[in-house]
Amino acid sequence: MPRRRAVPSVQASRPGATSAVSRRILPPLFFLFMTIILGASAMVGGCGGRKKIDMPMATEPTQPAVSQPLPTAAEPSTRPAAGPLLVRVGLSTGVADLQLTATGDAFLLLDQMRRRETRVSGGATLALTRRGDGVAWRTGGQSGTAEVVVLQPVDPAYRVIAPDAERSGQPLALRGEVVVFPNRNGRGLTVVNVVELEAYLRGVVPWEIGRHGRDAVAALAAQAVAARTYTVSHLGAREALGFDLWAGIRDQVYRGAADEDPVCNDAIAGTAGQVLIHAGEPITAYYSSTCGGITSQIEEVWPRRPELYLVSHPDRPTDGGEVFCAGAKYFHWQESWSGKQLESILARTLPQYVKYMSNSERATWAGPAFSPHQRGDDPGRPGPLKGIAVVRLTRSGRVAQLDITTAAGIYHLRGDRVRWVLVPASGKPAILRSARFELTVEMAGDRVRRVTAHGGGYGHGVGLCQVGALQMARSGYGVEAILSHYYPGATLTSFTAGEGR
Repeated sequence: MPRRRAVPSVQASRPGATSAVSRRILPPLFFLFMTIILGASAMVGGCGGRKKIDMPMATEPTQPAVSQPLPTAAEPSTRPAAGPLLVRVGLSTGVADLQLTATGDAFLLLDQMRRRETRVSGGATLALTRRGDGVAWRTGGQSGTAEVVVLQPVDPAYRVIAPDAERSGQPLALRGEVVVFPNRNGRGLTVVNVVELEAYLRGVVPWEIGRHGRDAVAALAAQAVAARTYTVSHLGAREALGFDLWAGIRDQVYRGAADEDPVCNDAIAGTAGQVLIHAGEPITAYYSSTCGGITSQIEEVWPRRPELYLVSHPDRPTDGGEVFCAGAKYFHWQESWSGKQLESILARTLPQYVKYMSNSERATWAGPAFSPHQRGDDPGRPGPLKGIAVVRLTRSGRVAQLDITTAAGIYHLRGDRVRWVLVPASGKPAILRSARFELTVEMAGDRVRRVTAHGGGYGHGVGLCQVGALQMARSGYGVEAILSHYYPGATLTSFTAGEGR
């Protein structure tokens, strides 16, 4: 592939380098926000052969100027920066019991006051289970019950070993400390890893964008900034559960200190503390694997307010040429279902969709989820599949509304949630790769015989396209140009978040 024209404002020979813009201090409004969050974060009490498809678009979106650098933050604050920012990562909820160990000695701290109970020897087991409204603990011949149990390594170089709920309980090595308390919304225990922000990112970036060579370091740096910004903007988002973010795809994939990548670590260190802001607040820095040639408009994907930095635009250079993610494995894809297979899947996923959209905020955005053929028809029992059709498209050519007709009535599906309904027959991936698809429907009388989706891209398509960012980096674009392409109008700034250990 021919090399892209280097952006004038980018140091192409050093894709991971940062300019003076990244060394500014946060404006006062954001500093105040971070100060409040710092206090809250310290306590625990969220991608046959291929077929080229011309995807239709409702309107022609605006292409951001890739060649324009990100603006700097105005009116820098002279106030001192706060200390290390702690992130509460939800590892699991509803756990019946678990065992924790540490690679070296660790303190056992109890209750909200974090009273030091005893010292747990390295390798020794701390057994935990729920007892009433508390946590029963046992280690080294000692036992008791507490509101909260914390295992805190004596030396920051030591790791706590906990079961990874995202990978069938495999051992997960964690920086920071592990906090356990009764599940706030049901039975069992909630397990949380409290870790410094920069250390948290070491367990996120390589699992989200992958491991790549030094030629892609600008993309890894852009991913680090996006992940850091996403984290900061979501602090407290899961407060009802007692943490900030989930350790899986509901927020960001997090694997602790397992299999860290040195190039990713360098990209994280090279952008330490850097975040994207808009109107004085951290942006909601969404990202996905492959946009399929055009990014999504956030309010057409989810029930979210429009954001000027999350607008739909082609994923290509401003002077034309091939889209950045054209070489992606899933730039084009196909899924097919027999009528029987799809009926079986829809018997489960259509009722789930109706229930999911019953939330008032979602219902207002999505409109009616189900129209019965006659009074009394049950949306929980779809029955035989009679038809399926794309009704409307978003400006990026993704499905805005999909109508599925069954014996019970017509189900009206909105936005990205169609991916959770049209689950691949193989079960892999767990949901449809993207909502950017066209359907071919074969009928047998009044019944559907086969449905085939010809699609493009992997993920929701909002914000940064990871494969596109990698190609931009390998074509000479720097981190600021990548970020300004995927988050147009956002400002790159920084705060002191402390060093990950």
